Amino acid sequence: MRRGFSTTLIDLLVKDEVISEDDVNKAQEIREREGGKVEEILVAQGFVGADDMLSYRALALETVPIHLDNLTIPDDVLVLVPEEMAIKYQLIPISRTSEMLTVAMANPLDIHAIDDVEKRTKLRVVPMISSKEGIEESIRRSYKSSRELVSDYLKKIQPGEELETVATAEEDEVGDRASLERLAEDAPVVGLVDTILRQAIEDGASDVHIEAYQERLRVRFRVDGVLEEVDSPPKQLHPAIVSRIKIMSNMDIAERRQPQDGRMKIRLSRGNVNLRVSTLPTAFGEKVVMRIADEAKTMFGMDQLGMSPNVLERYIESVENPYGMILVTGPTGSGKTSTLYASLHRINSPDVNIITIEDPIEYLIGGLNQVEINTKAGRTFASVLRSILRQDPDIIMVGEIRDYETAELAVEAALTGHLVFSTLHTNDAPSAISRLLDLGVQSFLISASVTCIIAQRLIRVLCPNCKKPYTPAQQTIEELKLPPGDYTFFEKEGCTVCDNKGYKGRRGIYEVMFMNQEIRELTSSVKDVKSIQAAAIKDGMKTLRRAAIDAVIEGTTSIEEAYRATADQ
Repeated sequence: MRRGFSTTLIDLLVKDEVISEDDVNKAQEIREREGGKVEEILVAQGFVGADDMLSYRALALETVPIHLDNLTIPDDVLVLVPEEMAIKYQLIPISRTSEMLTVAMANPLDIHAIDDVEKRTKLRVVPMISSKEGIEESIRRSYKSSRELVSDYLKKIQPGEELETVATAEEDEVGDRASLERLAEDAPVVGLVDTILRQAIEDGASDVHIEAYQERLRVRFRVDGVLEEVDSPPKQLHPAIVSRIKIMSNMDIAERRQPQDGRMKIRLSRGNVNLRVSTLPTAFGEKVVMRIADEAKTMFGMDQLGMSPNVLERYIESVENPYGMILVTGPTGSGKTSTLYASLHRINSPDVNIITIEDPIEYLIGGLNQVEINTKAGRTFASVLRSILRQDPDIIMVGEIRDYETAELAVEAALTGHLVFSTLHTNDAPSAISRLLDLGVQSFLISASVTCIIAQRLIRVLCPNCKKPYTPAQQTIEELKLPPGDYTFFEKEGCTVCDNKGYKGRRGIYEVMFMNQEIRELTSSVKDVKSIQAAAIKDGMKTLRRAAIDAVIEGTTSIEEAYRATADQ
């Protein structure tokens, strides 16, 4: 007795005289003796051809048949369904759009398989029918290609500590993260991406760039402030790598036309590493940039900032004041966050209430109440600052002053008995005052609230193992406006210790302006920045260029690096 789907399929074959009732009876006898499916037995016995059976199965299911013999499946589609799942359910993904995933299946009626794929990919599955044999061969051919590419790349790099992704508190609030993590664990490029990240962390990189070009894929690390290319994977793996990173940082893997931002935390034996991830559509695929924030390397005391002893002593006095505003200025990547965290670490104790507003939170510090802004949710610097002023704070850190409202609230907080830390994007310390004026803050409020302004840069440190001494030309000494005397400068050489770069590590250089009475009066009368700078220099402030030249004289860095780091001065 024939029932269900088999009834419709076999009736169609008999009706069109592709097979006879006698063929069907013989197939059923074999099934009763040996087991199996009637339609598979009909093909195995030669009663019907495999292509004909596929066409009639599609007709019975009212779906479209697809032959996989010569079909090349794109990597960004293949990575969506891990090989283990493809084998388990006898299916393989073949194409995708922003919302749908077309899947070739031996059994398009397998609702459990369709549901599982939809949960993992967050895409609606459109099933098509293909032969079991065709799917098995396509799985072997397609996934083998990806495995071989990954294997060849990983052979170049030594294995290391296994990386473990840690969900942050905010990520835990995102629905169905578990299904994305299952996909990440099964993806064929897990080892490859982990290796890239591990190598970047071990090399001390601050950023990882993954870029697609017409003919190749390029991976670069920013080490000591300079980008350098490393061994890059094959171009064919680019879509798979991007998908893996998106899954790790909780992004939408189906969205490739819009920029996205995300983050992840990796747990290593020596501590956690935070990564801020950004994707950007380009002409030949999405570019990925990952900013690495290594907690083990970044959390340090104020004595490790690199300030001169006399400046550090005065700065500590400002930090330990019960009220006032301390501003740190400089471009992105100049170490402002490290200075702020070191300052907060200095005064972090059980008897003070410290609240920070950050975009994003780069490091979680015990004893601090840290708030991350979210403009989509209405959490801006200004709105959060207004709220935390009702939280009885002693010390407030505002990640960045960007607008008048934030500036006004920060100044008012400093004037009403709070110690406020914040950052601005200006080239030097005196320009921070003109920046606040440009935002609309009244000059007398600035002079009354601001206690200290720091401008800073990071300079590369010459490798102590191979730096080469030389005597600078007299013309150079005159250009640097140094007093007459004998000087020994150093230049980079390159050795195995510094990987032939000549530099190893970075340190800060600082321009620190303390608001004395003269500077406050100049600020209140809205004098120009040059007048304020002259007064600060008279009070002992070293400009950034001067601090860089002092580092050259000390033998810390080269004259070329000093000029590079302070090119805007």
